[in-house]
Amino acid sequence: MMDRFKHLAAKLYLRPLLFGTLLFFQYGCVSFIVPSGPLPQAVPESGLKRDYYHVEITTFDDIKLKATVFQPELKPGQTTPVILHSHGFGVFRMSGPVSLYAKMILSGQAALEAWKRGYWVVSYDQRGHGDSQGMIHVMDPKHEVRDLGEVINWVEENLLQVQYDEQNDPVIGMIGESYGGGLQLLGAGVESRLDAIVPITTWHDFGSSLTPNGVPKSGWLTALFSTVNGLNPGALDPVIGKAYGQARKGSISDEINEYLEIRGVKHHCQSEKPPKIDTLLIQGFRDVLFPINEAVRNYQCIRSTGADVRLLATQGGHLLPLSQFSWPPGYQIEEKIHCGDQSFNTVDVTLAWFDEKLKGITGAAADIPKLCMTHDYKSGTEFENVPIGGEYFEISNTVVGSGFAGFFEWPMNWVDRLFDTPKLGQAVVMREDIKHKHGLLRPAFVPLTIVRRESALAGIPLSELHLESSRARPPVVFVGIGVKRNNAQQVQLISDQITPIKGVGIKQVELAGISTRLAPGDVIGLVIHTYSDQYRFSGSGWLTRATVQGWVKLPLHDLSEDNVTLQAHL
Repeated sequence: MMDRFKHLAAKLYLRPLLFGTLLFFQYGCVSFIVPSGPLPQAVPESGLKRDYYHVEITTFDDIKLKATVFQPELKPGQTTPVILHSHGFGVFRMSGPVSLYAKMILSGQAALEAWKRGYWVVSYDQRGHGDSQGMIHVMDPKHEVRDLGEVINWVEENLLQVQYDEQNDPVIGMIGESYGGGLQLLGAGVESRLDAIVPITTWHDFGSSLTPNGVPKSGWLTALFSTVNGLNPGALDPVIGKAYGQARKGSISDEINEYLEIRGVKHHCQSEKPPKIDTLLIQGFRDVLFPINEAVRNYQCIRSTGADVRLLATQGGHLLPLSQFSWPPGYQIEEKIHCGDQSFNTVDVTLAWFDEKLKGITGAAADIPKLCMTHDYKSGTEFENVPIGGEYFEISNTVVGSGFAGFFEWPMNWVDRLFDTPKLGQAVVMREDIKHKHGLLRPAFVPLTIVRRESALAGIPLSELHLESSRARPPVVFVGIGVKRNNAQQVQLISDQITPIKGVGIKQVELAGISTRLAPGDVIGLVIHTYSDQYRFSGSGWLTRATVQGWVKLPLHDLSEDNVTLQAHL
């Protein structure tokens, strides 16, 4: 009865009304072309023509999943691999070649191009989403992950001229972002028929990404909760509603943490069977839902198995609506990635990965770096290992005197920009020019170093901070790394990343990964907020008062030709 109500309400009343509005807060996909035919039952003598059509796949518990099959053009007797495509949380499948997924979202663009280049592609609505039945259990191994096996069973039983391997299994790759990326990693831990995957902007551990250091990301959680309830009314597991209610109050219970724990690949990585599968990871530094740290953990896990794993750290990803600009709103991955003196088209890189790993085209993926970290939309550097920690800087005693520090940043940044209009004859900032700003109505800025050479700050900073407070309520402060470009007033929060720290005492904290290019005269410093729109309901209130001191280690890299030391310590 609930399924019937959900689909009737969504199709006839709610979905057309809500989709146009929610598109500005999250991405989705909608097809404008009617498919041309049903599932073929036998191989025509002339082979297969390029086409697409909709089907239903029945799961182990008799739930109907809706899928769109993209049939490639194949000659008689010719076989080809299959690529499964899975969508993000709250939205739905790529239901045709003219759709938002196919035109504007990387996973859909790559899947569509794969179809045009001769791959089978199957894009399906996960249970509770779009036109599929059932309840959304948020990547439960007993439901959504198990459904993946049912989809592969359907492929084996129904698709024609599919390529098979020596174990008589279909050759299958998979691509998808966010929710669909998590499915790939979880599925690879239990499904041996997957051969290569491309998880994009996804998580390693739900706890560390959604509630870092016990503080819920209430900004993004609100956007996701609104989207899934708007587009899929009545489908969400009640536990998630309970979790969101707790997040609005600033904390998550042990019950919810246990619920989330088994829904991350961390669960597999800590077992005796981490996923061993060739994996191309794509993750963004400006992604404030699943920061680059999550991809690094996935990279380390899969690398330990001996599988071929590569990480392309882009700039885009989940970009919080009304706080970060992107098109489409809420999510964006750039079309080109720059690494050293090379530039890569993200769709072409993805297809090159599948060509080598699925079709067996030797050397097709040879140019894809093992580990590339972009610094902006025009540059990046290839690394041997993920930079974690680095140069040591002490944090002097700093006071944040109210819960307003960060609340006024959107209008005040425009004021800073007004004063930062280009000036002729800018001079390199010297040590005595740097101001130490305490946080009362604006965030505190603790200067750490002046850049002397062309350089980059790329990797994961480490910190140990001691918090003290005269208030009864435990303080919550939000810490990031900022840069004052030479002779500027504005402090830019690098990669938009900020990490919460809760409670008094000594806290050893891994900060969110960041990346930027630096020029001589730039000032690097610690930024401390007591309010952040990313955690809009999770602060400790307007009466927050805290003192912060300790140290931070920054992954600084010299990009100058003579490799002279960059830092002038303050």
